[in-house]
Amino acid sequence: MRKHKILYGVCGIGSGHTYRQLPIIEHFLHTSRIVIFAYGESYKYYSYHFRNKKSVTIVRVAVPFYVGSHDGLDFEETARLSANQQDYLRINSKAFVKAFKILGKPDLVITDYEPVSAQYAYAYNVPLVTIDQQSKYLSGNFPSTLNGFIYRDEIMRLRMFFPHAGARIATSFFSVPAKGRGVEVVHIYPPILKDSIVKIDRNRHRDKRSILVYISSQREFMQPIGDVASICASQKNVDFHIFTSNIHVKNLKKHPFHNIHFYKPGNPRFYKVLQECTGIISTAGHTLVSEAMYLGIPVYAIPLAVYEQHMNAHIIDKHRFGISYPGFDKKRLSYFIENNPRFVKAIKQDKNVLLRGPGQQRIIKYLERQFL
Repeated sequence: MRKHKILYGVCGIGSGHTYRQLPIIEHFLHTSRIVIFAYGESYKYYSYHFRNKKSVTIVRVAVPFYVGSHDGLDFEETARLSANQQDYLRINSKAFVKAFKILGKPDLVITDYEPVSAQYAYAYNVPLVTIDQQSKYLSGNFPSTLNGFIYRDEIMRLRMFFPHAGARIATSFFSVPAKGRGVEVVHIYPPILKDSIVKIDRNRHRDKRSILVYISSQREFMQPIGDVASICASQKNVDFHIFTSNIHVKNLKKHPFHNIHFYKPGNPRFYKVLQECTGIISTAGHTLVSEAMYLGIPVYAIPLAVYEQHMNAHIIDKHRFGISYPGFDKKRLSYFIENNPRFVKAIKQDKNVLLRGPGQQRIIKYLERQFL
């Protein structure tokens, strides 16, 4: 049987895009020759993860970061960013050369918010499929402003990066109300979940006194880690497992809080804590919130300053799947812990809001039926 030829683009900002596409990429490894256009975190991860896979080639591309503003995109600020001072033409032309030597004209191009692979698809007139979470804003009936944030910048990026697609797929942990007729078709699927999440058995070894706290970036998360620890320590009968970067942990090795445990992000104990905990405190990113809803774990959501996180937090708070608040607060934390059973019940009994996952098998079937 002839192997399919697939070019796959993956955004490298953070790790959410990387892990979201991994189950689909690994499925097609068995039947396809794959080239992955990647940068940042996705390039680092895939270069290591697939280092011994001959059917996969990782190629670095360069993508400028377009700064959002209340008017959409701020091109003036985008031009000033030091990170954007790269020779994009040279880097990406070399990527095109390498991809063509391996694949020539591929059968399909799939991208998760990575525009260089889309340009390759347009150049060679190849079907393009986008898989991300942002595309739901093209067809969903969302409030134009939420807590002072807009999603106009997301729409502008989508139109710039992917003006046309053979199919647009968006993953979402919640149902997306459609705008109505006349809008572009976006196929909404439940979240793509890693195998390590799907395999977790929440019916065993439940710890009724355990909260997982995930702080991915102190630069974005404005509360000092010491303040976070002090607030958690006020709940003396609850254990807190805080996953944060090494720069925060090294100054707290001899902290006086007996009920707080610190770990670096990526520590394998994360999945053990996720199996046992009764609640999660985290920023409101798509990946961890989706995993929490799949596992039936209430969330204390602390949204960062982007529309998507505020929308995710809004869904959590509105439907009593947890709470939302701009930061760590002693009274809010007490309320979250005391009302945990009510939040668990709301997640379990919901039939209208949550999209039950994992969604990767449904997405794979759609791709194979329509494009391969």
